[in-house]
Amino acid sequence: MRVSILASGSGGNACVLEAGRTRVMVDAGLSGKELERRMEERGIAPETINGIFLTHEHGDHAGGALAFSARWGCPIFATEGTATALGLEGTLFTPFLRVFSGRDDRLGDIGFRAFPTPHDANEPVAFAFEADDARVVIATDMGRAEAGFVDFLRGATTLMLEMNHDEDMLRDGPYGWFLKRRISGGFGHLSNRQSAEAIRRGAGERLRRVVATHLSRVNNSPPLALAALAEAVEHAGSGASIDTADQSRGYESFEV
Repeated sequence: MRVSILASGSGGNACVLEAGRTRVMVDAGLSGKELERRMEERGIAPETINGIFLTHEHGDHAGGALAFSARWGCPIFATEGTATALGLEGTLFTPFLRVFSGRDDRLGDIGFRAFPTPHDANEPVAFAFEADDARVVIATDMGRAEAGFVDFLRGATTLMLEMNHDEDMLRDGPYGWFLKRRISGGFGHLSNRQSAEAIRRGAGERLRRVVATHLSRVNNSPPLALAALAEAVEHAGSGASIDTADQSRGYESFEV
């Protein structure tokens, strides 16, 4: 499986997975034109996308989904709650396929499973995608990592996990108190510490790569996220490589 992170952060999130003859986009939080531009930079033809998987309806994850789907004729895979929030149900020109949490399903050469996540959205989910021996877990925008989610991480060969903020930087930073409480609350975003703890508990022997995603430009930094990742991976006894994804550059394509 080949993974291409097009963008990661509050300014927009998108990723493309390729296996065999199947290509899927996970989240589409950039404009349609920007999604196309970043795909073409990586040698991905927009017309080859077989489906768009949405974790939830917020604009930085779904803002370009309807336009891209309408232009290229690919279906949108989402939970009923996400579809309702986006107005997909009953839309004439945007095919919508419902995703059910906890159910194994398949699109072409890629298998997938959704897992419900705690976030201030309408039925948000994380996804696991499988092809051959690879299992890629993509989890972002969630306020806490409970036991069921830690179990969901097990068996992953690649983990793309939100590390939104450093708790001290958020506490002492410029955001207002209401926004700080939203971000750090149980339906907000995972901190470096929370994500590292989930990795310590859930990383298995098959884990080969961890990419920290959705880093705040105001309340986090790549060195802080990487330090937390390094400690977590070492504690788990894993030899996985670690890195961070970027808002403007995304992350270079890699094979899993």
